[in-house]
Amino acid sequence: MKVEFLNPFVYAGLKVLASEAGLKSVVSDKPQMRKAIATLHAVNVVIGVMGSVQGLVVYGMELHMAKGIIRAMTGQDFPITDPMAESALGELANLVTGYASGTLEQAGWPSRISPPRIVRGTGVRFANSAINMLTVPIITELGQITIYLARGRFTPQPGRRAVRGPREG
Repeated sequence: MKVEFLNPFVYAGLKVLASEAGLKSVVSDKPQMRKAIATLHAVNVVIGVMGSVQGLVVYGMELHMAKGIIRAMTGQDFPITDPMAESALGELANLVTGYASGTLEQAGWPSRISPPRIVRGTGVRFANSAINMLTVPIITELGQITIYLARGRFTPQPGRRAVRGPREG
């Protein structure tokens, strides 16, 4: 899987965490490839991507990070199981994934996204067998959120351009 497909998600994550949750954040490390079959964090938001780019995006975080995002986005403390809490986390993932898919579409890779699913707990299976996932952790003052990107397949559209990050052009 090419890192160029992760860049729009990382940039969108940094932008949305700042604009919607008021969080200053940095990418803490270079992207890494890992195999996964199940969730690795206490709170995970899963979104499917369909179209010329197909795959799965998982935003994984620990409970304190999820509660901090919920508080920042709603102005209140809600239990993680409250519909308002799930709505806030789902909206964050929708904004990040939507922004990233728009960037990919501008580069000739049109796609659409599925509604987000909140998955609580580690070890919850999301695949029948281990899949390769490109990962990048983003560190904020509240904690870490990790973006996992699993690619299904890519079908390039005629005239597609290279996917560029915000600083490249």
